[in-house]
Amino acid sequence: MRRGRILVVDDSAAFRAEASNALEGSAEVGEVLEAEDGLVALRMMAEHRPDLVICDLVMPVCDGMQLLRLRAAKPELAGIPVVMLTSTSQLERRVELLERGAADYIVKPFEPRELLARVRVHLRSHILQEELEEANRLLQVLSCTDGLTGVFNRRHFDNELEVQLSRSRRYKFPLSLVLVDVDHFKRVNDEHGHPAGDKVLRAIAGTLQSMVRKADVVARYGGEELALVLANTGEDGAAILAERVRAAVAGLEVVDDRATIRCTVSAGIATSQPGDPLDTSMLLHRADVALYTAKRTGRDRVVAWSPAFAPLG
Repeated sequence: MRRGRILVVDDSAAFRAEASNALEGSAEVGEVLEAEDGLVALRMMAEHRPDLVICDLVMPVCDGMQLLRLRAAKPELAGIPVVMLTSTSQLERRVELLERGAADYIVKPFEPRELLARVRVHLRSHILQEELEEANRLLQVLSCTDGLTGVFNRRHFDNELEVQLSRSRRYKFPLSLVLVDVDHFKRVNDEHGHPAGDKVLRAIAGTLQSMVRKADVVARYGGEELALVLANTGEDGAAILAERVRAAVAGLEVVDDRATIRCTVSAGIATSQPGDPLDTSMLLHRADVALYTAKRTGRDRVVAWSPAFAPLG
C-alpha cells in the first residue's frame, strides 16, 4: 500500500508544526501539507488531493464546520475523509460533526499516539478504497476492450449499438454503422505469419481510432473485421469518413522483421434515418451486404447500402 498524503488545517502555526512532527514519524505517512484556514484547505484539497484532512473545528476565517459544508458541495472532494480536532466536551456537538460528514474527531489537546492510531485507520481505509475503485475501473475497461487491438470488443459494440440506435430514434438524428474488413488478410498471415498479421490489425485499428470523434465507437467486430458506430451521422458523412479511412489504410506501411506490409480495406455503410424501422440486426445486415458488395466488386472501396441490394438482403 502506498504512503498517504495528509493535510493539517489549523490557524495556529505552532499547532500545525506539532501535528506535522507527530505525523511525519509514521511509516504510513508520506507527505504532510499545511493550511491556515478552511478556504485555503479547500483549494489545497482540489490541487493536491490529500488522502486525509485533519482540521481544527474553531478557526477565525473558515472553520471546520464550514469546510465540511463546502467539501460536501464539491463531489470530486466529498470522498476525502476529514478528521476534526475539537476541544468541546459536549456530546451533541461531537455527534453533529459526525452527522455533517466528519469521518472522526479527536479531542484537544491530543495524545500523539492516539492521533497516529486514528490516522493509520483512516489512511488505510481511504487508500484501500481508492485502490479497489481503481481495480474495478481497470476491470471494467478490460471487460470491454479487445486484447489484441486495444479498441472496444464485440460485447461492448453490441451493447453500444443498441444504446446508440435507441438514442437516435428518441432524439430523431441519423446513425451510421460502418463495417471495415482487411482485404486478403489470410494472405498476410500465410506469407508473413500470424504475429505480423496481429501487427497489421493493431495498426489499422489505431488508424481508425485516430480518425473518429470522441463520441464515436471503434470496435473489433470479429477476426479482421472492425466496426464504427457514428452517432448523429448520415450516409454522406459516414461515406466521407470511410473513404478517408480507406485512403489512410492504403498508405500504411507496417514494418515486420522480414518485410514491409501494405494492406487495403473494404467498407460497407448502413444508415438509420429518423423514422426508419430498423433494429440492430437489420442495420448490421445492411452494412454486411454493403461490405460484401465492396468485396465482390473489387475490394479497396467503400459501398453504402442501397435498396437495389434487396435481392442480396
